[in-house]
Amino acid sequence: MDIPYIRSMAARKLIISLFVFAALAHSLTILEPIRTTISDGGELDLGSMGPGQTLAISIDGRPTTGGLYGNGGAYDLANATQIPPGWSAQASDWTGNPLQVKITSEKSAAEGSYSAKISVLDDGDKEKLGNVSFYARISITHDVLDVSLDKNQTTVLSGQPARFYITITNKGSAGDVFAVTSEGVRGWEFKRDVYVPPKSSKTIFYEFISEEGKQYSPVIKVTSRSSELITKSMNATVNVRSDLFTDFKATNNGMLFFPVMNGLIYSLAGLISNLF
Repeated sequence: MDIPYIRSMAARKLIISLFVFAALAHSLTILEPIRTTISDGGELDLGSMGPGQTLAISIDGRPTTGGLYGNGGAYDLANATQIPPGWSAQASDWTGNPLQVKITSEKSAAEGSYSAKISVLDDGDKEKLGNVSFYARISITHDVLDVSLDKNQTTVLSGQPARFYITITNKGSAGDVFAVTSEGVRGWEFKRDVYVPPKSSKTIFYEFISEEGKQYSPVIKVTSRSSELITKSMNATVNVRSDLFTDFKATNNGMLFFPVMNGLIYSLAGLISNLF
């Protein structure tokens, strides 16, 4: 094989390597809400969130390639330099690790697809990393919340607690605080704030006790603190009884407050009641 051909092949490999190196030097690693790599000028789908919610975008600001000596460096700042009208953004901390940008949509934002430009800066190009920008595509939907009860109806004896387990599921890419409230049962109103991370669930419980034998209909409501457009309600029914059969059936919900009886007898009564 002649020398000029070898030199030509070596030159081609060098050019290809330089192009690959340049591409790596102008790309970023996204850590949250998804883990991926994005190049300068690229577009990234970050999933969905509800109106008024805040999406946190975490970026690895310490690349290990490119830079002044070829082994990376540190970016100084990340910010949303273009956002939809009515939205707001919070820049990352200076030289933070990771660099985290927060984007908040308008509280009354209509459902649809939106775009924001994220810029990551090497201040003064001191580390020769170059500035990198990419576009984040975000879908706004009102359907980011699911709520369920472990049961919709229960029967208890007067003086026993009626308990409902409430599971809150956040289907979006943005973490949020949800207000859980109840109404419809005087004296046993319930209110609690619950933070649910992105794409995860949390379970809490609501209970009340009544000495009066009748039917109660509490309404459980879950509403996002970010926007009232994100809300779900559920109806529950509690039958408070004091007849003998219900006394047996109610033992499945726990020990009675009164009258005092042997725990073994209550367990047996509960098992017998399940046959009906």
